[in-house]
Amino acid sequence: MKKPEININRSRIIFQIVAFVSLAFFCHEQLNAQIAIFSGGNYSNIRENISLENKKPTIGYNLGVSFQYYPFKKFQKISLLNELQLVQKGYQQDFAENYSFIFDYLSFPVLMNYSLSRQISIQAGVELSTLISTNIEQGLKTYNNFDMGLVMGINLFNSKRISGYSRFTYGLIPMLDYYEIDELGNFKNEIHDFKNICLSVGIKVNIYNEKIQFHK
Repeated sequence: MKKPEININRSRIIFQIVAFVSLAFFCHEQLNAQIAIFSGGNYSNIRENISLENKKPTIGYNLGVSFQYYPFKKFQKISLLNELQLVQKGYQQDFAENYSFIFDYLSFPVLMNYSLSRQISIQAGVELSTLISTNIEQGLKTYNNFDMGLVMGINLFNSKRISGYSRFTYGLIPMLDYYEIDELGNFKNEIHDFKNICLSVGIKVNIYNEKIQFHK
């Protein structure tokens, strides 16, 4: 298997760009902002070009902190949501024994939230992640450190202190780069494969919901 060439600076640069773009909305004197903590479970798997035998989903976790703000005075149903979270994804394979492949990510979702009512809102955006640990030996050197996925979600009971959420993340970037080897041991085509898919559900607790003044 070919050791993938991992550009660590790429993930750092993308994180910095997204953070800067999000913070650019803080040009208003006041924003109605909400800070919350959240925790829940993940039901994750991978999609692949080759067929993995006996592949099954696995259960993981998600937890973190979110910052939701309303930068558009004329469009109060629209808000932006930045989060910093720990996310566990992976999959299983059953042979003589059950083998679990676990990947722990530090993720930075950037979402647009649209309120359908005081109780229900829908979300869409991107999730940028960097791999921080795995149970696979030499996994941090074997698997790509950077991951990105599209996110669709729904929040329930938005106006309450405690609310619920559900999201689906569809990975866009291959986790693994390797070469196909023929019967003579020669390297053939380079293959980019294995992309995360993840369904998350959980509970969010609002800990701050007031006007935040950024400028005097």
